[in-house]
Amino acid sequence: MKQLFIKQKVFSLSGKFTVKDQQEKDIYYVEGSFMQIPKTFSIMNTTRDEVALITKKVFSFFTKVFC
Repeated sequence: MKQLFIKQKVFSLSGKFTVKDQQEKDIYYVEGSFMQIPKTFSIMNTTRDEVALITKKVFSFFTKVFC
């Protein structure tokens, strides 16, 4: 199994960080939205092509349980 590592600054205003492999080589770049609701994270590969977009749900009236 491939292990990936994220090192994110706690007090960063930019919302940008990298995902590295075991050899500390950059594999993915992540850019998060700042001061935007809902919060989104764009995940890009090494050529800066977007491979995923994560949107954080702000509010849910009912609780969802997955089994």
